[in-house]
Amino acid sequence: MPGTGSAAHDRPAHSWGRMSDGTPAGVAIAEVLADAGITHVFGVPGGYSIKVFDGLRAVADRVQSVRAAHEHQASVMADMYGRLTGRPGVFTGQGPFAASSGGFGLMEGYLSGTPMLVLTEMTDHGIPQHAPTQGTTGDYGSVDLPRILSGMTKYMSVATTPNEAVHAVELAIHHATSGRPGPTAVLFRLDAIFRRADDARHPRLYRRSRVASAALPRPDASAVADLADLLATTKRPVIVAGNGIHQAKAYDQLDALARRAAVPVVTTAKARGVITDDHPWAGGPLSPFGWQGAFELLARADAVVVLGSRLNPHDTLVESPTWLDADRQRIVQVDIEAANLGVSFPVELGVHADLGALLSELVPAVGVDEDLAADRWADLADIKSRSEDPPVLHESASPVPPQRVMQVLNDVWPSDGRITLDAGNNRIFAYHYLKARTPGRLHLPGGHLGMGWGPPAALAAAMVHRGERVLSISGDGGFLMSLHNLATAVEHSLPVTFLVLNNQMLGNVYDFQGPDRRTAVDIDDHDFAAVARAFHMDGHRVDDDAALADALASSLASDGPALIEVSTDPDQSSDLVRVRDSRSP
Repeated sequence: MPGTGSAAHDRPAHSWGRMSDGTPAGVAIAEVLADAGITHVFGVPGGYSIKVFDGLRAVADRVQSVRAAHEHQASVMADMYGRLTGRPGVFTGQGPFAASSGGFGLMEGYLSGTPMLVLTEMTDHGIPQHAPTQGTTGDYGSVDLPRILSGMTKYMSVATTPNEAVHAVELAIHHATSGRPGPTAVLFRLDAIFRRADDARHPRLYRRSRVASAALPRPDASAVADLADLLATTKRPVIVAGNGIHQAKAYDQLDALARRAAVPVVTTAKARGVITDDHPWAGGPLSPFGWQGAFELLARADAVVVLGSRLNPHDTLVESPTWLDADRQRIVQVDIEAANLGVSFPVELGVHADLGALLSELVPAVGVDEDLAADRWADLADIKSRSEDPPVLHESASPVPPQRVMQVLNDVWPSDGRITLDAGNNRIFAYHYLKARTPGRLHLPGGHLGMGWGPPAALAAAMVHRGERVLSISGDGGFLMSLHNLATAVEHSLPVTFLVLNNQMLGNVYDFQGPDRRTAVDIDDHDFAAVARAFHMDGHRVDDDAALADALASSLASDGPALIEVSTDPDQSSDLVRVRDSRSP
């Protein structure tokens, strides 16, 4: 049975017949998904997951079944769906492949706090204790799928009966969206998915959401007052905005807080784009490839307010005291996950609350003296005045420097355009030079930072936001892992522009190797534009900035997918944008 298709063999005859009255398990599960407001299910039919797809036919007017080209693609599309909607992104497939190839998106979602749900199975046909082909029960000779999935989900359940299967899906949706969001998994044994759910049996099926109206954790009134006082009285406070702003969709509230409190905002890597780069109080992004000025603001700060971040070492340059130091700064941390409070740095005040709830109370409570606001503004302006664009950003050259590619995008791509990034040097230069001009429109992998995330994420964005053209930026190495996404883009006529920066190498890996140790990083000069045309979509290959601008404009004017391959300068190293710390060599 190939991983991309057929149902389990040697199935006992009774699994098809002599079923009790009730609803087929696949249909009952589909109804739970539809009632939860889930509009798409991504997956590759195989094994018992065919019953999930079969059940989805009953709710086809509310839920679209999307056959993915690969489980990797399905899992990333589910990750992106969860990020965009706040509802669990669902993908399904046969057990061995949902956990292996699909583990790519699950791990990213687990590390980035994305609500997700994988519906899979254990191929426990025949005699499970004798390790049937493709069996994943964990019995002797078989793969232990529950152990694998429990390491990358916040909730996992093995269902042995149809009622358990339906109940487990209800609970998985509940867990995926409770507290810090994250992926969940339900694994079906054979009888759980091939028989019928019965309302008269246990566990009882309520056929509705486990919590009709959730009361989000709200901050204590005294904590709000203390935080407002800190923002109003400290000399140089800084707000560190984290991924929690994305999760809460609290973009307008963050904007209002920065203006009303007269406080600069710097962002973590996962929070890139929660505030526009041209916002008067924007201080820039953190991370090793962020803006030097963002770290200088932190270094000067006497108070740091962290909103929705656990302060990942990636964002603090491995907790460098040059920038963040609890011995000289007053640190306040707000998070929906109580365990995140103080986990990386000691904090003066930890506030366990939903960010939307906190900001709705904090914004009207905060105020600042005009003279103090003027001093803070002058300090921010002083730091920003030291930042100068490198000449390469505005100079034409062939092949095109990746910095110049980003400037062309800033000039040509719509300010409210939705963009997905990938991994590697292409992402680093985009992270640093691509302007965030509309909150919540720049999306990037922030968990495991895996190559091949950006293209399928763009597909999901185009499905969720119908009519929007989405730009996917990746390198030649990452796109080699993503060619199957072209087929899905064409099949669904999705308005996605795939921009491939081709420098014929794994540039970021080479940066770590150096010229004297160059090994396994060179890539042949593949003609990705020709591959795109073979998929019956527009394909452009350009090697200068003017042709790039024309190709981008052409894709914006079209209705379907397009690919633009631009030859980029392989000598442009990520070290050019690396933040310098006092501990750097």
